[in-house]
Formats: sequence, structure tokens, C-alpha cells
Amino acid sequence: MKFCSVLSILVVGVGLSVSALAFEEPLPGSSGDSGESLLPEDAIGGSDTASEAYGVAGGYIHPYLTIAGEYTDNLYNINYDERSNFLTRISPGIWFALPRTREVPITITPHNSSAGGLQHELEEYARDEFNRFNAYLLGGLDFEFYSENSDLNTTNGRLEGLARYNMKNGLSLQVLDSFSRDMDMLDFQSVFTRSQRLYYSNLLGLTADWEISERLRAKVGYGNFYLDYDEKADDFLDRMDNSLSLHGYVNYTEKSSFFVNYDYVDVAYDVEPYQVRDNTQHFFYIGWDWASTEKTDLLVKVGYQVKDYNDNSLFTEDPDGFAFELQGEHDFTQKTKLVTVVSRKMEETDSYVASGKTVLAFRVRFLHEFSERLTGQIDFEYNNADYDQIVPQEREDDEFFIRPGVQYVFNDWFMGEIAYSYDTRNSTDDQFDFNTNTLYLLLNFAL
Repeated sequence: MKFCSVLSILVVGVGLSVSALAFEEPLPGSSGDSGESLLPEDAIGGSDTASEAYGVAGGYIHPYLTIAGEYTDNLYNINYDERSNFLTRISPGIWFALPRTREVPITITPHNSSAGGLQHELEEYARDEFNRFNAYLLGGLDFEFYSENSDLNTTNGRLEGLARYNMKNGLSLQVLDSFSRDMDMLDFQSVFTRSQRLYYSNLLGLTADWEISERLRAKVGYGNFYLDYDEKADDFLDRMDNSLSLHGYVNYTEKSSFFVNYDYVDVAYDVEPYQVRDNTQHFFYIGWDWASTEKTDLLVKVGYQVKDYNDNSLFTEDPDGFAFELQGEHDFTQKTKLVTVVSRKMEETDSYVASGKTVLAFRVRFLHEFSERLTGQIDFEYNNADYDQIVPQEREDDEFFIRPGVQYVFNDWFMGEIAYSYDTRNSTDDQFDFNTNTLYLLLNFAL
């Protein structure tokens, strides 16, 4: 699901920590698509005055309610018969953390077309803290009402949690789970199949992390990703992925480490005849994790990806190729921040007539605090998707997205946001082209 879609979840609470992994889906404390804190000082690292006044300093339990409106001139993201729409979204929810905190401690961002359910490496949770036990639980609903077509009205939501136990011998055990009811961005495919593309997904992760010595560290993880769409027209997308991940680290300095990483993913589609797409994937990476100062964090991993289809009756060649990921975050000042994520890898299909796609993604977020209460933010995204078609028609998409917005904290329990976005796609298959403008207004109440 595209992180900036006009149909993405807009659940908003209080105080989400800044992370390069927060691009995918909004969570409590996010401005709809940003994944960042709506509190200026909390989001950009300034004083704690506003965040404490906002009622989130050191709490265990944080309820929230968001009322949001979006006007778009192209609801279905198509290049013909464009329809305008006003979307009303009401999003209640609550989250809990132990030890208590004013920030959601981790951003879990499942991604449907990525093998294993994650497009980027998941941020590490509470590894450097001295707490023996850490826990987090969030639940939220999202009621959506469409003016153009009431048949699109739906109720979505999320339930997710994480627990980590840190032992004295340096071994840490972690379990996380994220269950979602959501929908993909509407476009030509959903209009053509007359499907809203509503789905259920569940991401389970088990991790063992061992600090062997001051220089050496090892991590092993198991993942299970389940994806199930409502409509029969979308059965070709239903699948279950099982994955194994191995990391070995050498700590070069106190703030930097080199690592090697191997990931294995078994992708199994649920419905015949689409099981011909069943495959196994191998990822081989070397990387560098660097936090040079309190202002700069950088993660770089480069490697190779191999995809082996279980049945070669339809696919004459097993694709492989270069894969990489870069995550960077830099605080220019206490009031200005830049976050960047760049990645390339092969993903699973989101098209009936393709076996998969290779995606190059570039995402930038720039934040600036104008005053104690007013914060501005610009999100920019570029995606290139080169599809492995099983029909003669080639397809390669270039999509650009930009979203400027401002957030204002009125008092200790009420804030608002105004934003605008422009989303455009240029495809070698003209039926997937579109241009969409959207205006956003969001009101958030939180304790």
C-alpha cells in the first residue's frame, strides 16, 4: 500500500518518534501520511514544553480521537471520467507502553507487495535501553465516509503489539505482531475489476539478539506475513510468506558497526492457478550502521537478490539483480530535520498480468519548526516500478508525490493540520496514468 495514498489510514495520537522507517503508514502522532509527531518540539528535538502541556509526558496509556476531511479531484486515480470526492474520516484509538513514554516506541510498517511483508529493515526497538522488559500495544479504528459513492464507506483498523525481554548475559528476545484491516489505493486496476481492494494482513516477527562481546553481535529472526483480500477478483494477491533473517555485526567504534545479512523468504500464493507464482528468494547484503553524532544517523546495505520460481512452466527465467537500502536522518538544527530513504529490490505482484516488479523508491521528508506551536513539513516521493509482464504489453511506471503541510498546537489537548498533495503517475501503459490533487484538514484530540 502506498504510504501517501489519499486512502491511507489517518489514525493520529500523540508523540511518534522520528524514524526513517516511518514513511509507510501513519500511526498515532502522525500527520496522516508523514509518520512524524504532530508536536513541533517533540518532532524536531526542541524543548519539552509543548509536549508536556499536550498531556503525553511519561504516560502509560494514551487515548486519541482524530476527525479528518480530504477533498480530492480524482478519487479513482485514473486519466478519464475523473470523479471528485470529499472523504470524512473518524479515527478513535488508544496505545500503551511500558516503561511509560510520551512517544510511540516503534513504527511497524507492513508493505503488501514486499516479500516477507516489509519493504525496509525494521528499526531496532529498545536494544540499547537498560530496562529488563519493554512492551507496546496499540489499537485503532478508522471510519471512512465517501461523498461520491457511499458503497465505498468502510471501517478499517489496526491492532499491533511488541514485547522485548533483555537478559543480563546480553541476549534479548523479542516478539511483535501487527494485524491490519485496510485497502489499497484505488486506480485503474481496481476500477477495471470493480474491486475496492479491501484486505486483512498480519505480520508476525520473532527475534533473538545476542551481544556476544563488545565487538561482536549476532541476530536471528523469523517472520510470517499473511495477506487476504475480500473480493474474488483479488484472489491472485492472497499469499503467505515465511522468512528467516540472519545478521552478524562487528562493532567498529562505539557508534558504528559493519554487518553481513542473509534473508530467505518463501512466498506461497493461496489460490490456483496463481500458485504458479510461488517462489523462494535469497538476499545477500553487506552494510554499515553509523550514528556519528546526536544529529546524524545512517544505515547503508548493498547486496544481491535471487528469485527462484517453484514452477518454471510459465516463467522461463528466474530473475535476480542488485538490491540496496539507505536510511539517513540529519538534524541541521534543533528546529530543522531531513529524513531520507532510498531502496531498490524485486517485489511481488500487485497486477493480474505481472509476475512481479522491480521497485526503485526515493523518499525525502523535510521538517522545520517556525515557532513553539507551528511546524511545517514537506514530503516528496519518487517510485519507479518495472513490471515483469506475462502479457505482450510492457509496463514501467514513474510516480511522483509531493505533500506540503503545516501543523499547529492550539492547547494541551487539541491540534490541527492543513496540507495539500499532488500525485502523478506516468506509465508506458497509458491506462495507468493519472494526476490527483488533494486537500487535507485534520483535527486531533489527545490525552
